[in-house]
Amino acid sequence: MTRRWPEMRAGLIAVAIVLGLVDGCPLPASQDVPGWRAPIVDAARPIQRTVLTPFRWITSSVRFSQRWALFQVASRDAHRLVIDGRPLGGPWQRLFIAGDPEHAAYAEILEQERVRGAWDPTDRPMFQYNAFARWLTGRVLDDHPDLHTVRMRFEKIEITDGAVRGTGVYVYPFGRDRGTR
Repeated sequence: MTRRWPEMRAGLIAVAIVLGLVDGCPLPASQDVPGWRAPIVDAARPIQRTVLTPFRWITSSVRFSQRWALFQVASRDAHRLVIDGRPLGGPWQRLFIAGDPEHAAYAEILEQERVRGAWDPTDRPMFQYNAFARWLTGRVLDDHPDLHTVRMRFEKIEITDGAVRGTGVYVYPFGRDRGTR
């Protein structure tokens, strides 16, 4: 066994490299393929799937992949975090809007790079968003004894000529009433 280990190890490394190359081959979605490239991509997709199928358990169990975007771009859907509070029976009060100095309660916490990763949405909320929202809404209720309800949500925005404009469309709502911990 010990004499064969270097060959076995070399073989395992070679297999890992080949699988990494196959897994890392970026194949665009069918609707994004220009006409002349479609036959190439259509032929490569089932080959890639066939080669990787026996090894899918590795990427799903260990959660790693060779997939990455060389030139990443921002999502077409942009959002900003909005936090509102309301006293029992009263109107909603705007506490925080991301990037708005007029509604900057908690900006010192929320706009830090380390913390923003917990709530900054892409095409879906971050996986830790619910835990983060529970913590933050609890903190807001602790800081404001006059409030009965706190809500967090993301407003879809449009950016035109460098100016941010809210659309009034909200996604990913999270609300909490005092006494529900």
